[in-house]
Amino acid sequence: MTVVPRPVTEEDWPGIVALETQTYAGSGLSESPEALVSRMNRSTSYVLADGRRILGYALSLPYPRFRFPDLAHADTTPFISTNLHLHDLVVGPDHRRLGLGGRLLGHLMAEARRQAYEVVSLVAVGDAAGFWAARGFLRHPEITLPAAYGPGATYMSRLLRAED
Repeated sequence: MTVVPRPVTEEDWPGIVALETQTYAGSGLSESPEALVSRMNRSTSYVLADGRRILGYALSLPYPRFRFPDLAHADTTPFISTNLHLHDLVVGPDHRRLGLGGRLLGHLMAEARRQAYEVVSLVAVGDAAGFWAARGFLRHPEITLPAAYGPGATYMSRLLRAED
């Protein structure tokens, strides 16, 4: 399957919201559409699409290191930071295990380096910490996360280097 990441457009939001709901509603982690939109920076958020159908997405935004969005509320304060927070990376269930998540992450990391970010952070939810650790993200057990992120959630980050 040959699809390449492209920037999120207004027309993509119904598909993004549908994938997010499908992925997180069962675990109680689903966010409102307004909150999701607020987790996106236009220059660092992408979709993988087959025509109008969204196969996956990555939403990220500049955010102070060791901080994270409040899942119950939309972000209203834009931050200037050398830390890029990857708030969400989702590939639809029918398209997992095809390398699309890696394609999205690789594109995001390349763009983060190009845009002079120094660190990429995220909150690994559920049992995803191993997935992120295998991609060079380090756990920060000293960071306490609110219960809204679910049991086992872990704040993680990865320094960006030119040779990555």
